[in-house]
Amino acid sequence: MDTRFCKVAIDDHVMTVTIDRPDLRNALHGEAHFELAEVFDRFEADPALRVAILTGSGDKAFSAGADLRTPSARDDPRAFKGMPVPETGFAGLTWRFARRKPVIAAVNGLALGGGFEAALACDIIVAAEHAEFGLTEPRVGLAALGGGIQRLVQELGPKRAHAMLLTARRMSARQAHEWGLAAEVVPAEALPGCARRWAGEIAACSPAAIIATKAVVKSCLDLGVEASNHAMFALPEVRAMLAGPDAREGGMALFEKRAPVWADPR
Repeated sequence: MDTRFCKVAIDDHVMTVTIDRPDLRNALHGEAHFELAEVFDRFEADPALRVAILTGSGDKAFSAGADLRTPSARDDPRAFKGMPVPETGFAGLTWRFARRKPVIAAVNGLALGGGFEAALACDIIVAAEHAEFGLTEPRVGLAALGGGIQRLVQELGPKRAHAMLLTARRMSARQAHEWGLAAEVVPAEALPGCARRWAGEIAACSPAAIIATKAVVKSCLDLGVEASNHAMFALPEVRAMLAGPDAREGGMALFEKRAPVWADPR
Protein backbone atom coordinates (compact mmCIF):
# COMPACT_ATOMS: atom_id res chain seq x y z
CA MET A 1 0.00 0.00 0.00
CA ASP A 2 1.33 3.41 -1.04
CA THR A 3 1.21 5.78 1.96
CA ARG A 4 2.49 9.32 2.57
CA PHE A 5 1.77 10.01 6.23
CA CYS A 6 2.37 6.62 7.83
CA LYS A 7 4.55 3.56 7.35
CA VAL A 8 2.98 0.12 7.16
CA ALA A 9 4.93 -3.07 7.83
CA ILE A 10 3.57 -6.62 7.89
CA ASP A 11 5.32 -9.42 9.74
CA ASP A 12 3.47 -12.72 9.58
CA HIS A 13 -0.02 -11.99 11.00
CA VAL A 14 0.89 -8.62 12.55
CA MET A 15 0.57 -5.22 10.86
CA THR A 16 2.54 -2.30 12.34
CA VAL A 17 1.35 1.20 11.45
CA THR A 18 3.74 4.05 12.27
CA ILE A 19 2.43 7.60 12.04
CA ASP A 20 5.23 9.34 10.15
CA ARG A 21 5.07 13.09 10.71
CA PRO A 22 7.82 13.50 13.34
CA ASP A 23 8.47 17.15 12.45
CA LEU A 24 4.91 17.88 13.62
CA ARG A 25 5.06 15.50 16.61
CA ASN A 26 2.99 13.10 14.50
CA ALA A 27 -0.03 15.44 14.56
CA LEU A 28 -2.67 14.53 11.98
CA HIS A 29 -4.47 16.58 9.37
CA GLY A 30 -7.35 15.59 7.09
CA GLU A 31 -5.36 13.68 4.49
CA ALA A 32 -3.52 11.73 7.19
CA HIS A 33 -6.82 10.73 8.79
CA PHE A 34 -8.22 9.49 5.47
CA GLU A 35 -5.03 7.57 4.74
CA LEU A 36 -5.07 5.85 8.14
CA ALA A 37 -8.76 5.03 7.68
CA GLU A 38 -7.88 3.23 4.46
CA VAL A 39 -5.03 1.39 6.16
CA PHE A 40 -7.32 0.10 8.91
CA ASP A 41 -10.04 -0.73 6.38
CA ARG A 42 -7.55 -3.01 4.66
CA PHE A 43 -6.44 -4.47 7.98
CA GLU A 44 -10.01 -5.42 8.82
CA ALA A 45 -10.61 -6.88 5.36
CA ASP A 46 -7.44 -9.02 5.13
CA PRO A 47 -8.11 -12.44 6.73
CA ALA A 48 -4.38 -13.12 7.10
CA LEU A 49 -3.89 -10.14 9.43
CA ARG A 50 -4.85 -10.82 13.05
CA VAL A 51 -3.56 -7.88 15.10
CA ALA A 52 -2.25 -4.37 14.44
CA ILE A 53 0.20 -2.14 16.32
CA LEU A 54 -0.16 1.64 16.08
CA THR A 55 2.80 3.80 17.04
CA GLY A 56 4.53 7.05 16.14
CA SER A 57 7.75 7.89 14.36
CA GLY A 58 10.68 9.02 16.49
CA ASP A 59 10.83 9.17 20.28
CA LYS A 60 9.03 12.45 20.97
CA ALA A 61 5.39 11.71 20.22
CA PHE A 62 2.89 8.96 19.52
CA SER A 63 0.65 11.76 18.22
CA ALA A 64 0.23 15.27 19.56
CA GLY A 65 -3.32 15.33 18.22
CA ALA A 66 -4.76 17.48 15.46
CA ASP A 67 -2.43 19.33 13.13
CA LEU A 68 -3.69 22.91 13.51
CA ARG A 69 -1.07 24.29 11.10
CA THR A 70 -1.97 22.42 7.93
CA PRO A 71 -5.28 23.50 6.35
CA SER A 72 -7.87 20.76 5.81
CA ALA A 73 -10.69 21.03 3.28
CA ARG A 74 -13.91 21.01 5.28
CA ASP A 75 -15.92 20.67 2.06
CA ASP A 76 -14.15 17.39 1.28
CA PRO A 77 -16.94 14.88 0.43
CA ARG A 78 -15.18 12.31 2.61
CA ALA A 79 -15.46 14.55 5.68
CA PHE A 80 -17.81 13.40 8.43
CA LYS A 81 -20.30 15.96 9.76
CA GLY A 82 -18.23 18.82 8.39
CA MET A 83 -15.05 17.74 10.20
CA PRO A 84 -11.86 16.84 8.31
CA VAL A 85 -11.99 13.22 9.46
CA PRO A 86 -13.54 10.07 7.97
CA GLU A 87 -16.61 8.39 9.40
CA THR A 88 -14.27 6.13 11.38
CA GLY A 89 -12.89 9.15 13.24
CA PHE A 90 -9.47 10.47 14.28
CA ALA A 91 -6.69 8.31 12.80
CA GLY A 92 -9.41 6.19 11.23
CA LEU A 93 -9.94 4.54 14.62
CA THR A 94 -11.82 6.57 17.24
CA TRP A 95 -15.30 5.96 15.74
CA ARG A 96 -14.57 2.52 14.30
CA PHE A 97 -16.99 0.89 16.72
CA ALA A 98 -17.56 -2.25 14.62
CA ARG A 99 -13.87 -3.18 14.58
CA ARG A 100 -13.42 -6.95 14.91
CA LYS A 101 -9.64 -7.27 15.23
CA PRO A 102 -7.36 -6.13 18.10
CA VAL A 103 -5.19 -3.03 17.84
CA ILE A 104 -2.34 -2.27 20.26
CA ALA A 105 -1.19 1.31 20.87
CA ALA A 106 2.57 1.48 21.43
CA VAL A 107 2.81 4.98 22.91
CA ASN A 108 6.34 6.22 22.33
CA GLY A 109 6.00 9.80 23.62
CA LEU A 110 3.28 12.42 23.80
CA ALA A 111 -0.28 11.19 23.25
CA LEU A 112 -2.32 14.37 23.47
CA GLY A 113 -5.78 15.34 22.29
CA GLY A 114 -6.75 13.18 19.35
CA GLY A 115 -3.55 11.20 19.80
CA PHE A 116 -4.73 10.12 23.25
CA GLU A 117 -8.19 9.45 21.81
CA ALA A 118 -6.63 7.15 19.19
CA ALA A 119 -4.73 5.28 21.92
CA LEU A 120 -7.90 4.97 24.00
CA ALA A 121 -9.70 3.53 20.97
CA CYS A 122 -7.16 0.69 20.83
CA ASP A 123 -7.65 -2.52 22.81
CA ILE A 124 -4.33 -2.47 24.67
CA ILE A 125 -1.93 0.37 25.47
CA VAL A 126 1.76 -0.22 26.15
CA ALA A 127 3.91 2.82 26.79
CA ALA A 128 7.46 4.06 27.01
CA GLU A 129 8.49 5.38 30.42
CA HIS A 130 8.64 8.96 29.13
CA ALA A 131 5.18 8.87 27.50
CA GLU A 132 2.52 11.36 28.55
CA PHE A 133 -1.23 11.32 28.00
CA GLY A 134 -3.80 14.10 28.07
CA LEU A 135 -6.99 15.49 26.57
CA THR A 136 -5.67 19.02 26.39
CA GLU A 137 -8.28 20.51 24.03
CA PRO A 138 -9.81 22.88 26.63
CA ARG A 139 -6.48 24.74 26.74
CA VAL A 140 -7.06 25.83 23.13
CA GLY A 141 -10.79 26.48 23.47
CA LEU A 142 -12.02 23.08 22.33
CA ALA A 143 -13.32 19.83 23.82
CA ALA A 144 -12.25 16.24 23.11
CA LEU A 145 -15.01 15.27 20.70
CA GLY A 146 -13.33 12.23 19.15
CA GLY A 147 -14.60 9.79 21.75
CA GLY A 148 -11.98 10.53 24.38
CA ILE A 149 -14.36 11.97 26.97
CA GLN A 150 -16.65 8.96 26.81
CA ARG A 151 -13.83 6.42 26.83
CA LEU A 152 -12.03 8.11 29.71
CA VAL A 153 -15.23 8.04 31.82
CA GLN A 154 -15.71 4.39 30.86
CA GLU A 155 -12.13 3.45 31.70
CA LEU A 156 -11.53 5.52 34.85
CA GLY A 157 -14.98 6.29 36.27
CA PRO A 158 -16.42 9.81 36.46
CA LYS A 159 -14.36 11.21 39.36
CA ARG A 160 -10.93 10.31 38.00
CA ALA A 161 -12.05 11.22 34.49
CA HIS A 162 -13.27 14.64 35.63
CA ALA A 163 -9.93 15.22 37.36
CA MET A 164 -8.23 14.92 33.98
CA LEU A 165 -10.91 16.35 31.71
CA LEU A 166 -11.70 19.53 33.65
CA THR A 167 -8.06 20.46 34.19
CA ALA A 168 -6.69 19.34 30.79
CA ARG A 169 -3.86 17.78 32.79
CA ARG A 170 -1.27 15.45 31.41
CA MET A 171 -0.82 11.98 32.88
CA SER A 172 2.53 10.22 33.12
CA ALA A 173 3.04 6.70 31.84
CA ARG A 174 3.47 5.52 35.42
CA GLN A 175 0.11 7.01 36.45
CA ALA A 176 -1.54 5.57 33.34
CA HIS A 177 -0.32 2.15 34.44
CA GLU A 178 -1.43 2.68 38.04
CA TRP A 179 -4.91 3.73 36.87
CA GLY A 180 -5.22 0.76 34.53
CA LEU A 181 -4.96 2.55 31.19
CA ALA A 182 -1.56 1.15 30.21
CA ALA A 183 -1.03 -2.60 30.37
CA GLU A 184 2.75 -2.27 30.53
CA VAL A 185 5.37 0.49 30.78
CA VAL A 186 8.91 -0.15 29.58
CA PRO A 187 12.06 1.81 28.70
CA ALA A 188 11.74 3.54 25.33
CA GLU A 189 14.17 1.21 23.59
CA ALA A 190 12.15 -1.83 24.72
CA LEU A 191 8.78 -0.53 23.49
CA PRO A 192 8.79 -2.04 19.95
CA GLY A 193 9.65 -5.47 21.34
CA CYS A 194 7.06 -5.11 24.08
CA ALA A 195 4.29 -4.30 21.59
CA ARG A 196 5.38 -7.15 19.33
CA ARG A 197 5.33 -9.57 22.27
CA TRP A 198 1.74 -8.61 23.11
CA ALA A 199 0.79 -8.88 19.44
CA GLY A 200 2.44 -12.29 19.21
CA GLU A 201 0.46 -13.59 22.17
CA ILE A 202 -2.78 -12.44 20.54
CA ALA A 203 -1.79 -13.83 17.13
CA ALA A 204 -1.09 -17.23 18.72
CA CYS A 205 -4.75 -17.49 19.73
CA SER A 206 -7.59 -18.56 17.46
CA PRO A 207 -8.60 -15.56 15.29
CA ALA A 208 -12.23 -16.65 15.45
CA ALA A 209 -12.05 -16.81 19.25
CA ILE A 210 -10.48 -13.34 19.45
CA ILE A 211 -13.17 -11.89 17.18
CA ALA A 212 -15.89 -13.56 19.26
CA THR A 213 -14.32 -12.32 22.50
CA LYS A 214 -14.25 -8.73 21.23
CA ALA A 215 -17.88 -9.02 20.16
CA VAL A 216 -18.90 -10.20 23.65
CA VAL A 217 -16.93 -7.38 25.28
CA LYS A 218 -18.75 -4.87 23.08
CA SER A 219 -22.13 -6.41 23.91
CA CYS A 220 -21.30 -6.19 27.62
CA LEU A 221 -20.43 -2.50 27.31
CA ASP A 222 -23.55 -1.84 25.22
CA LEU A 223 -26.08 -3.98 27.11
CA GLY A 224 -24.69 -4.61 30.60
CA VAL A 225 -23.51 -7.84 32.18
CA GLU A 226 -26.82 -9.69 32.54
CA ALA A 227 -28.25 -8.83 29.14
CA SER A 228 -24.95 -9.61 27.45
CA ASN A 229 -24.86 -13.07 29.04
CA HIS A 230 -28.30 -13.81 27.63
CA ALA A 231 -27.58 -12.32 24.19
CA MET A 232 -24.05 -13.48 23.46
CA PHE A 233 -24.93 -16.87 21.94
CA ALA A 234 -26.92 -15.08 19.25
CA LEU A 235 -23.96 -12.95 18.21
CA PRO A 236 -22.82 -13.91 14.70
CA GLU A 237 -19.19 -13.84 15.82
CA VAL A 238 -19.88 -16.33 18.62
CA ARG A 239 -21.94 -18.57 16.34
CA ALA A 240 -19.17 -18.52 13.73
CA MET A 241 -16.59 -19.47 16.36
CA LEU A 242 -18.63 -22.39 17.71
CA ALA A 243 -19.43 -23.72 14.24
CA GLY A 244 -16.00 -23.05 12.75
CA PRO A 245 -12.93 -25.25 12.40
CA ASP A 246 -10.92 -23.63 15.21
CA ALA A 247 -13.22 -25.02 17.89
CA ARG A 248 -12.29 -28.54 16.73
CA GLU A 249 -8.66 -27.77 15.90
CA GLY A 250 -7.92 -26.41 19.37
CA GLY A 251 -8.98 -29.60 21.12
CA MET A 252 -7.22 -31.85 18.61
CA ALA A 253 -3.97 -29.91 18.89
CA LEU A 254 -4.10 -30.10 22.68
CA PHE A 255 -4.72 -33.86 22.55
CA GLU A 256 -1.98 -34.40 19.96
CA LYS A 257 0.45 -32.13 21.84
CA ARG A 258 1.17 -29.85 18.90
CA ALA A 259 0.71 -26.21 18.00
CA PRO A 260 -2.76 -25.52 16.56
CA VAL A 261 -3.15 -24.44 12.95
CA TRP A 262 -5.84 -21.79 12.99
CA ALA A 263 -8.08 -20.94 10.05
CA ASP A 264 -8.09 -17.39 8.67
CA PRO A 265 -11.48 -15.82 9.50
CA ARG A 266 -13.75 -14.70 6.69
